[in-house]
Amino acid sequence: MSAEEETKDVEMKDKVEAKAEDAEESAEAKKGDADGKEEEEEKEAKDEQDDEETKEAAEKKEPEKPKEQEADAADDARAKVSPGAVDINSADATLNVMPTAGNKLLMPLTEGGFQHLLAGFRTTAGIKSGRYMFEVKIVETHNRNEQQGGQGRVPMPRQLVRLGLSTAGSSLILADGGSDCVSIDSEGFFVFEKARRKVSQKCGRDVTMAVLVNMDEASPNANTISIFKDGVRACEPQAIPEKLRGKTLFPTITYKNVTLQVNFGPVPLKELPFKCNMMASAATADVEVTEVPKPSDGKYEVVFPVGLPDQGYFDWVDAFLEKHPDYIEISDRKLLDWASKSGLWRPRTQGHSNDKPDMKFGIPQMDDLSVKRVLSHIAPTTCHNFIVPELKANLMADERKEALSKFPSHDFKRVAAVVVGEPTAEYKAKIQELILADKKEKAASERRKKVAEEERKRLIEEKRKKADEARKAAKRKRDGEEDAAKEEETKEEEEEAKEETKS
Repeated sequence: MSAEEETKDVEMKDKVEAKAEDAEESAEAKKGDADGKEEEEEKEAKDEQDDEETKEAAEKKEPEKPKEQEADAADDARAKVSPGAVDINSADATLNVMPTAGNKLLMPLTEGGFQHLLAGFRTTAGIKSGRYMFEVKIVETHNRNEQQGGQGRVPMPRQLVRLGLSTAGSSLILADGGSDCVSIDSEGFFVFEKARRKVSQKCGRDVTMAVLVNMDEASPNANTISIFKDGVRACEPQAIPEKLRGKTLFPTITYKNVTLQVNFGPVPLKELPFKCNMMASAATADVEVTEVPKPSDGKYEVVFPVGLPDQGYFDWVDAFLEKHPDYIEISDRKLLDWASKSGLWRPRTQGHSNDKPDMKFGIPQMDDLSVKRVLSHIAPTTCHNFIVPELKANLMADERKEALSKFPSHDFKRVAAVVVGEPTAEYKAKIQELILADKKEKAASERRKKVAEEERKRLIEEKRKKADEARKAAKRKRDGEEDAAKEEETKEEEEEAKEETKS
């Protein structure tokens, strides 16, 4: 091959390689453009997704809480209650309320069945008007070991606090189904009568719970009760029921298996978002202060009624307590009532006795009668008047002597009330009222049963008629389908006959 041909051959190879390189660069450029476009599309898609997520998050965002309507308390030049006037009313408390540290701490009894019984008390001052607060903190919880083997149901939760208001003379156990109290408990439930609804989150140990009672008619939150946790509102203002408005309402606390720190003021443990006066700084015109009664001779009284069975013994006791509400009854029937209000369920039993009712709950701590044992030790140490209506025991000399020994004469004035003989005219009138009321209740109950039975029969008859109509409708539908099938079959037979005739 000549030099000229070799030169041409090299130049041709160079051109081919150059074209190949150009093609490769073009392909890489196109690929780069495609990759860039793909990356750009992915970025745009991601941006769109982020925008959608942001939009969804904005939509799911909780609505803003309403602005606090409570304003700072104005300076009040009116006369205030005297220091120490607002306190725990020891005469208006259950026997398992154990105050200590100058009534700043409240402990419960937890031995045996007492761990299942609620404790409760009212304060010495009731609110008539204005806006005031008081505070409670759970500083300790009690957990007792339970005996096994019981068939009964233990009330839950084990630790409980109810904060609320009640009228004078009403039950000391809040949320017992009555219409003379209203409360919010540590589980977050607002309770009135038998209605119960969730209004806040649970409160536990070391949390300061402030109860704000607003009875200021000029306030936008007039006639409401609220709970604050560590100075922060825990629920919206809850309306005080109409049945309680216009009455003097006493701050009331019910608790179980906890030690409480109580603070009535004048300085709060936790400041609220607004300035608010505490109960200890209340104006005398806004509250009603009750004094704890004390016997003139320094001795409290214990009454032992002595009577005969089926002679109106417990009717006399009820009448006595109605006249003397400052006396506390110690009896089996009262323990059953206390247990019932504490949420304990008792199996239905045969027969009925006020003196010695069946005390079985299916819970070992209640069935071992430890409550009666502890109560017999605690009652004589408290500053109360008592009535002990033990029908059989008070008739027996030995048992009566043993009961008297628990209430020493240097602390108590011991009285035997003989409920035998011709009753007074007042007592007769009272019994006649009870008999009439019982008859009216029985008649009303019979009417309710009759109405319920008639309604039941009406519903059954209505249900039967509907069933008959549905059955008839189904039969008509079924008959209609069968008739249509027969017509179709007849038509087919006629057509087959025509075909055969033609053929």
